[in-house]
Amino acid sequence: MPIIGKLVEMYRAQGIDICTGLASHDFNDLPTAPFTRFYKNGRSMTDGLGVAMQEIYLLEDLLRVYQPRHVLIIGNSLGWSTLAMSLLLPESRIVAMDTGLDETSRYGLGLTNRMAACAGLQNLRAVQGVSPQDVAAVVDSELDGRVDFAFIDGLHTNEQVVLDFQAIALKAAKDAVYLFHDVHLLILYDGIRRIEQLAGRKAQSLRATPSGMMLLYDPAQQPGLAEAMAVFSPPPEALVEVEREAQQYGFYRRWKRRLRRNSVFMKGVNILRRAAGTKPMALPQKL
Repeated sequence: MPIIGKLVEMYRAQGIDICTGLASHDFNDLPTAPFTRFYKNGRSMTDGLGVAMQEIYLLEDLLRVYQPRHVLIIGNSLGWSTLAMSLLLPESRIVAMDTGLDETSRYGLGLTNRMAACAGLQNLRAVQGVSPQDVAAVVDSELDGRVDFAFIDGLHTNEQVVLDFQAIALKAAKDAVYLFHDVHLLILYDGIRRIEQLAGRKAQSLRATPSGMMLLYDPAQQPGLAEAMAVFSPPPEALVEVEREAQQYGFYRRWKRRLRRNSVFMKGVNILRRAAGTKPMALPQKL
């Protein structure tokens, strides 16, 4: 069952408007345009961006096939992904950690807990804690000492994602699943490669997500995940073809800009446009 509408309604009940799923090409190729932003009284209250709408769809597919009982989230911000997972896993225990080291982080923890209470999501708690040093204590006190699914979306550095993984792995079940956000967008591949070495298995690239997420799991323990995630994992040859198209399109755009700056060419274009009864285009300005 899609949850995006319910999720937006929950924020609106708190006076918070949501902007998510925008296309990058409509905003000067801004790579973060698809992600979720938060507004109150017409002003942005976004510090950490929420996961994109397309990534909410991924969570729906993932957690339809795999339903973990104990979920740990590193990085809560304003609670967007935390609340989404709680809606998708009403019978599971979900805990989100955030540092609480700044005003936005502290506000987000309180907001998440208030919204969970209003929605009757008794399975969710957002707590103050810093990874990796507080992970074990949070898991012991809030998740009965066990992690079945971890969403890692905290500090986005190669060093930190490895520290997050190592701390969680000490408390994780043998068949635990790990989902990493922002891997491609923020170039966290070195960290993922180190995690693959520690785990002894390869992570699955989810390039058909705006942030380029990656999923680490044992196919023998979770055989249904590969099929569920296939739509988010386009084949390498498809990515090569799209990259070729992107290069061609970039070449076309560069030539178009050059021609638009050429006053002689544009005067010729306008002669033809006037002959066709079409409004002339603006000529390039001389500097």
